[in-house]
Amino acid sequence: MRITRVAAVAIACASVVVSAQGQRQASLVITGGIVVTVDGTGRIVSPGAIAIDGADIVAVDTPDNIRRQFRARETIDAAGQVVMPGLINTHTHAPMVL
Repeated sequence: MRITRVAAVAIACASVVVSAQGQRQASLVITGGIVVTVDGTGRIVSPGAIAIDGADIVAVDTPDNIRRQFRARETIDAAGQVVMPGLINTHTHAPMVL
């Protein structure tokens, strides 16, 4: 009985290690915000998450999917905020943003 428990724990630990090894490294993950994409369909992901590696946006998806796919050096919680990946607008007026 004790050997069975030890085997079960070993298998569980191995599956966590294999899962973590399948993740890609990202320099930054922004999670929990309302993500307004700039793709052809203009979809809105709420809550959404963005994985960024260096200067590149590598993925936009739900927080759970991004968490499964990426391991980030830094994470920003953007809950309640609008996140617009790829948009750098240094001059704006509030009524013109969206």
